[in-house]
Amino acid sequence: MWAIIDVFGLFYPQLCYGCDAVLQKQTDILCPSCLLHLSLVPASVSSSNEMKRRFYGKLLVEHCAAVLYFSQESITQKLLHELKYRNKQSIGFFMAQLALKQLKNQSIFNEVQAIVCIPLHKTKERKRGYNQLTVFGTALSKQLNIPFYKDFLIKTTKSKTQTKKNIFQRAKKKAEFKVNPKYHRLEQLHLLLVDDVMTTGATLQNAGKTILQNSNHKISILTMAYTR
Repeated sequence: MWAIIDVFGLFYPQLCYGCDAVLQKQTDILCPSCLLHLSLVPASVSSSNEMKRRFYGKLLVEHCAAVLYFSQESITQKLLHELKYRNKQSIGFFMAQLALKQLKNQSIFNEVQAIVCIPLHKTKERKRGYNQLTVFGTALSKQLNIPFYKDFLIKTTKSKTQTKKNIFQRAKKKAEFKVNPKYHRLEQLHLLLVDDVMTTGATLQNAGKTILQNSNHKISILTMAYTR
């Protein structure tokens, strides 16, 4: 089996998602140089961190954290593009491992009791064939030994891609969600709401309000990337 993988790697080597350099292992995501240049968000879930401040007066959030900073033409952008549009699910697992390493000493992972994610509209997920957050959420779930409710939220409105919109246009976006009826009877939980990128926080705010409406749940937020 390994011989077959070695031969495959000889003719179709795994390339670094950051710089296209040939990687030593087929299972690697980034080369050593790109790993060193990742823009990691400082591990802090304190009440004064910059992510949480964006929700002041808008949404009651227990903790906020992100793995990487996002900027145009960055390694982070390349990783998320491959994950989101080319179904490179190994990147979702990689991001989960980074999150667990970055936040292992923070209270966020000790307090949350279940994981939920920002959903795609059913027509978009059917067309794309996957939600880019599934592997990320599943990997976190297994490591933390808590359930991942992938379908906890349902997106009720179909929206166009946000990648070409500026920060002000994104803030005006009104993504609508509802809680899947099969979860209505869940007792009070501290839920970890995960997404790929937080820019204005508008989508997370709308999803969070939907969760908290008519429920006793608490929410914390974790994203793969964060735009300052």
